Amino acid sequence: MGYLALQVSSLLVLAAALGSLVGWWGARLVYRQATAQCRIELNGLRRNYEDRALDNVNLRNKLQQLERVLHNVTTSPSDADYGQFLQLRKALEKTRLQYQSLLDKCHQQQKTVQHLQAELHANQQVLVALQAAAPPVPALVLRESSPRAPLDLRSAKHDDLTRIQGINQRLASKLQALGIVTYRQVAEFTSDDVSHIQQIMGADIAAPSEGWARSARALFQQQAQSV
Repeated sequence: MGYLALQVSSLLVLAAALGSLVGWWGARLVYRQATAQCRIELNGLRRNYEDRALDNVNLRNKLQQLERVLHNVTTSPSDADYGQFLQLRKALEKTRLQYQSLLDKCHQQQKTVQHLQAELHANQQVLVALQAAAPPVPALVLRESSPRAPLDLRSAKHDDLTRIQGINQRLASKLQALGIVTYRQVAEFTSDDVSHIQQIMGADIAAPSEGWARSARALFQQQAQSV
């Protein structure tokens, strides 16, 4: 009988110990979960606080800016401020006039560029037509049977053909397109050369004057004497 009571007492003590252990483990698990949840909520509250604090700082800065603007609006300008305003206004007007002048010059230059481009395009078309219709240039001015010394066009210095009497810039451009670039070449023109040039250039210009050769010869002699 006493042994049985001892066994029952031992089992009760063991059950109580196991119950305490299970209760402690369960309470610890609940504590950890509650702690983790509290930390999550605390971090969220901390972030919200920091965001609100930053918003508060931004609002304070905006409020200060508005107060300064309001102060400037409500404060009557002094004589010094009015004088500075007049100076700034004069400088602005001067800048505007300079800008308008530069803008007008830019428009004028654009028109000039467009005109030059159109003239260049027309000259290129004329050059293509002349190159298609004309024989080789050396055969035009310097013939193989001619006793005159040949002229190397690649190394020849280009003369200002507009100085020749009767040749304007347009005619000079057409002659240069044919490879006629020096006073010497024009000075050595023969009547056949003049007729040949008229055939190549077409009827859009007046017939070449034989006075070209005389004027070019005089310029060539002046050039030779100055060397």
